Amino acid sequence: MKFAEHQLSRAYHLKCLSNLSEEEIESGCRDSAPSKTVLKQIRYEARKVLTPFEDESKSLSEIHSQQQQYCTGMIKGTLQMILSRPRGIILFSESTVRIYHSPARSDIVYVDATGSVLLGDKSCYVYEIVVRHPNQGNPPLAVASYFATSHNIPSISYFLQLFCHAESTL
Repeated sequence: MKFAEHQLSRAYHLKCLSNLSEEEIESGCRDSAPSKTVLKQIRYEARKVLTPFEDESKSLSEIHSQQQQYCTGMIKGTLQMILSRPRGIILFSESTVRIYHSPARSDIVYVDATGSVLLGDKSCYVYEIVVRHPNQGNPPLAVASYFATSHNIPSISYFLQLFCHAESTL
């Protein structure tokens, strides 16, 4: 049984323990069932390989430039903007803007704001433009997200204006 980086460490650990023979359990040899700590370290190292740089800002900039280079369409990629003051990122894609574009003319659209979410010692605010899901019975769908360290009108206005501009290009 191979551990995949997307698996939960605890679930995989319990699965491995359940596959141990009576002899392995009695002897105390659990080499074929790695500990949760080891599995968490494997997941951490696998995710670290996917991050181009140690610095978060450089990694985001690299991801953004790759999306601009390799993605096609009017709106390229999902990571639309990286802000340094106030710190933040704006996320939406061409497909989510198209979802917004169709029901926005006749349906309810709202901005969902989540208060301060703590990330280490800094607060992060989350704003999302939300629409009714195109498939009836499904929960509402966030078509754009803005994660920011600032909770002020100019920064929120910029997010909304950027999204409206993108929508007008379709």
